[in-house]
Amino acid sequence: MGPPGAGKTSTWKMLGKAQDKTQKKTMIVDINPKTVSTRDLYGYNTPSKEWKDGLLSKTMRSLGEIAGNDPKWLLLDGDLDTNWI
Repeated sequence: MGPPGAGKTSTWKMLGKAQDKTQKKTMIVDINPKTVSTRDLYGYNTPSKEWKDGLLSKTMRSLGEIAGNDPKWLLLDGDLDTNWI
């Protein structure tokens, strides 16, 4: 957390690259949660009680299917908002 331009994004990018130097290829997926609705971010139940994945659950599932022990980061990089935080 911090004001715009404080270096938050640059910091996580630099940390990922630093891990790469230790022979751990870091898979980073960054999402700005304010670019989609809360429903599309988290997922929802349809009227027929069927679950529809949102962006986060789809991304987490995809990252979980990648074989190997290399780090996988899912970052929510955007303005704080009470709807998604």
